[in-house]
Amino acid sequence: MAQLTFKQYLEGKEQLRKAIENTPTTIVEYEVRKYCSIVIGESKEDGKIVGLKPKQKLIIQWRYDNLENPTPDYVKFVGNSSLDEEQQTVSWSGQKLHKWLMRHAKEGRVHGH
Repeated sequence: MAQLTFKQYLEGKEQLRKAIENTPTTIVEYEVRKYCSIVIGESKEDGKIVGLKPKQKLIIQWRYDNLENPTPDYVKFVGNSSLDEEQQTVSWSGQKLHKWLMRHAKEGRVHGH
């Protein structure tokens, strides 16, 4: 097995940083674990509550302007007849949506950039 030099390590790290800057989005699929609801819409005032059931899927595109706190661009609902496969906006912050996902869904496939 070949040894990695410090210079090669730094070059590789720089390539990864550039790749992240060039592709700041990722699409992740989540599966709902229990009965719950989520608010969709441009703002809290315009929000619509959507009821979700176990086994339904959410597909979320995350934008990584800040690597520690990504922003949700849109949410797609799979298995929900009223919103099936339509892109919906979420007024929640990335941190609030992430906490909601930790409680109500499990992360599935990452669909890429």
